[in-house]
Amino acid sequence: MALTQGDIAFISFNADEDGWSTATTQFLTGTSDASTAIPVGGTFFLEADDENQVLHLYDDSKSGLPVTGFDFTSSLGLNQTDGSGVLREVDLEASTKVGNRIFWLGSQSNSDDGKNRPNRDRVFATDINGTGAATTLSYVGRYDFLKEDIINWDVNNGHGKGANYYGLAGRFNRTYAK
Repeated sequence: MALTQGDIAFISFNADEDGWSTATTQFLTGTSDASTAIPVGGTFFLEADDENQVLHLYDDSKSGLPVTGFDFTSSLGLNQTDGSGVLREVDLEASTKVGNRIFWLGSQSNSDDGKNRPNRDRVFATDINGTGAATTLSYVGRYDFLKEDIINWDVNNGHGKGANYYGLAGRFNRTYAK
């Protein structure tokens, strides 16, 4: 559906009204599996979903769609596709803010059936410009080998508890250097 200025659209969604919500409860739409959020001033926050790489700016004082979104898919060097040629997701699951920089973390996981999903190994950084509704993000860079580094840390006894103490290499079903 494409809308132009002046058009009206209605979004229908189910909301469980079982007594847990109040008159001030907000229902945010436009995302399916919110995994992490960072406050950016006032009633605004950035949210990441585990289904795509679009970071959404929401106003939590009202229900509805995000104010805007920032899509960094083209910057992440994703190379794994599903059977139809669509890029597999990073599966964003966490974030942390240091100063004006936010680090966004992929799940570092394999698929449900244990297959390697390298797109999920991404960690990328953005810088925040502005606050609240005026928040914008600029892409800083990415790192693609955190999972491998952690597994090698375990395999090579980087923690001093014995080689492969945590058994991470076996859990990810991959061969790593010793």
